[in-house]
Amino acid sequence: MKLLIKDLEKKLNKKIKRNYTSIGIDTATKTGIGYISTNKTNITIDWALIEFSSDSIQELYKQMYREFGEFIDKKTNICVVEDVFLGMNPNTTIKLARFGGLAIAQAINNKVSFETIGARSARAKLFKIDYKKYKGRTKEAVSDYIKSLGIEINEHNCADGVLLALLGIINGMDFKPKTKKRKIQKRK
Repeated sequence: MKLLIKDLEKKLNKKIKRNYTSIGIDTATKTGIGYISTNKTNITIDWALIEFSSDSIQELYKQMYREFGEFIDKKTNICVVEDVFLGMNPNTTIKLARFGGLAIAQAINNKVSFETIGARSARAKLFKIDYKKYKGRTKEAVSDYIKSLGIEINEHNCADGVLLALLGIINGMDFKPKTKKRKIQKRK
């Protein structure tokens, strides 16, 4: 899919890097990939869903590492990997962190810059979720936001990958999460 950079800049209210390539990766056994490249006037957006399965976790890791190496290459300027959050199941959290680590390893091997950012922080960089409307359906909120930019994606994991790739092409993007300042009361 192609869009004019100036149109996307208006919708995002942000400046886009020219002649740049960004890959966004939402790692899981169903990994959503967003691929965005720009030239002087256009932005090209593509996405893919990769489903991984194996009889052993070691083979799954090898499969992921090889597959990530197929698209994270020296032509890529930045790879943005979704950071994990501590969920209910610590084993799942650990596996997701390892999945992201495999993508980061491919970026390092190919001398590609990389960033990590949590899902909530990534969304907050571009839009605010109406939690009443999207209660328990944040991936759907991301898909709807991506559609509002003129990018029709029906697969939620791919929409997450595209959102991450978008962050990579925005000039001056700060990937650090915004932390709330706590008031500290002095003891009397």
